Amino acid sequence: MELDAVLPRPEHVTRQSRWIAAPPDAVWEALHAVRLSELPVTLTLSAARFLPVVLSGHGFGQLHDRPFLDALPVPLLATQAPSAVVFGGALQAWRLSGGEDGPVLDAERFRSFTQRGWVKAAMDFRLAPRGSGTELSSETRVMSTDAETRRRFDRYWMFVRPGSSAIRWEVLTAVELKVTGRLP
Repeated sequence: MELDAVLPRPEHVTRQSRWIAAPPDAVWEALHAVRLSELPVTLTLSAARFLPVVLSGHGFGQLHDRPFLDALPVPLLATQAPSAVVFGGALQAWRLSGGEDGPVLDAERFRSFTQRGWVKAAMDFRLAPRGSGTELSSETRVMSTDAETRRRFDRYWMFVRPGSSAIRWEVLTAVELKVTGRLP
């Protein structure tokens, strides 16, 4: 599944990629093995972002040692081993409390979701053979469901985008370190 199939006209897009000297099967296994505890930048940024959620009494159970892909704020929409994994869901990330829990949406319902007051966020990790290794890439796309939500999210994204990109870069680096044996 391509991101164009679920979020074809995003308002915000970030892309990162890294060439890794290993075959796609090994990179795929490493991507799924990277744990939050191996991502200090991700843990720090997540803790800073979700401190208001914890202080508000809503708790936050994702800041512990679990696989990174299992701790994403949006659910899995599709997987094609060893070439792609796609996540997507509705969020209210700009809200200090983290917002309401988004509706559970499969890929088709996610694409057609238009309820006001939400952003639709989709992210993928793609693996493609390149020479004697694999290109691992990640793309994040966001689209608002209405103009007011877009204004709110645009302000939020201005501050969060650098951290969001840093998290993706850290994950790509951790996958490379894991697959090459430099990260257990």
